[in-house]
Amino acid sequence: MTHDAWLQVNGLDVVAAAHLPPLARGVTLGLRPGDRLGLIGRNGAGKSTLLRQIAGLSPLAGAGATVQLQGRALHSLGPERLAALRTLMPSQPRDRFNLSVLALLEMAQPRVDAPAAHEALRRLDAWALRDRDVLALSAGERQRVALAQALVQDCPLLLLDEPVAFQDPGHQRLVGALLETLTDHIVVFCAHDVNWVARHATHVLGLGLQGDDRDWFSAPCDTALQPERLHRLYDCHWIRLQDADGRCAWIAL
Repeated sequence: MTHDAWLQVNGLDVVAAAHLPPLARGVTLGLRPGDRLGLIGRNGAGKSTLLRQIAGLSPLAGAGATVQLQGRALHSLGPERLAALRTLMPSQPRDRFNLSVLALLEMAQPRVDAPAAHEALRRLDAWALRDRDVLALSAGERQRVALAQALVQDCPLLLLDEPVAFQDPGHQRLVGALLETLTDHIVVFCAHDVNWVARHATHVLGLGLQGDDRDWFSAPCDTALQPERLHRLYDCHWIRLQDADGRCAWIAL
């Protein structure tokens, strides 16, 4: 247990539905500003469910399970305070109205701050989309706009479900570089690209670990990603390649 962590999770069972067995048991972690935790695992392993539990949008499970933000338990935080502390970006935003991108960002802000909305769009290579109808965006464009919506809420905890889904390699690199600048935030994100996680996460939490007493693991990124552990997580073999400059790439076989 990390007593001085800003985000503290203790003994949490990841449960998708009350009638189903836990996907992971006793998840415990502590994070401080500047930490970027990558959640990895197979489809259905519980990554999105864990994000929703941390956000206070799904019930906590597990005997004595707690989630604390800034030293306060989730259940003690009212909706307004909780909204000021964390934001959750879904993996696939579902828009029902044909708002412009800029109007959508302004609606996401606690107080309308046009310069902040403009800056978020520029940082995500989405400024040219500002007057576009959100219903007319491509999947990759909409995902970057969703990340901009999360940024303009100005919360210290960002919970991001698949922030680089549908992104081309250039935009994946842009998003990763942006997250690395958020040194006064805690960022927890789900991702399927192990190489992207290895480049941009400080810590890794894997869900769905097979052949172990614990069905999850958590460690700093440089020690978390090991071939045997990835094999038990994804049920396929992995090799790690390293170039002369020490840069690594993971390949699933």
